[in-house]
Amino acid sequence: MPPVNFRLLLVTDRTQAGGRSLPSLIRQAVCAGLPAVQLRERDLSTSELLPLAHEIRSITASYAVPLIVNDRVDLMMALNLDGVHLRSDSLSATPVRQLIGPRRLIGVSTHSVEDVRRANQDGADYVVFGPIFETPSKRPFGSPLGLHLLADVCRRSSIPVLAIGGITCERVRDVRRAGAHGVAVIAALLSRDDIEEAVREFRQALEA
Repeated sequence: MPPVNFRLLLVTDRTQAGGRSLPSLIRQAVCAGLPAVQLRERDLSTSELLPLAHEIRSITASYAVPLIVNDRVDLMMALNLDGVHLRSDSLSATPVRQLIGPRRLIGVSTHSVEDVRRANQDGADYVVFGPIFETPSKRPFGSPLGLHLLADVCRRSSIPVLAIGGITCERVRDVRRAGAHGVAVIAALLSRDDIEEAVREFRQALEA
């Protein structure tokens, strides 16, 4: 399985960008040391998502930053992206691995101990687990799961666990102490006036 060399994952949501260009923000973020990007614009049609993915790919590739696309194995293959991120109710990692081979990353969204167990069993490279804290973007996935459950799944998982949901720099220490490999964030980066400074703050918190 490919190594998961990042502890900070930016999950995109252009509605959080305050009207600013998503590719422009990603360029600033990777310049500041952002190590990985997950393109997650689920409302876009293929004809809209393709040029956006292509533009972002040109940015991330020049910095050797992995670009992982949400759920679209076809788009990942067409643009030679670095991986795919599967929803908890999507295809399992097993047939996807057979399709894409051993060199690309497979991440899986998880919301329970059983989800994490299944992702481990099916051959995912990492899981994103949450929501850990209260956050508007994750309300459809239910109540916050909390640090206690995060610690439980981290003990049970043989692959890296990235915590998501209400993650701030101040909470990084708590989720790392619970056993999380790192964090996945949306608004904590995209809604900041200075995304470069936000990336640096998160990196410092994760390295502390």
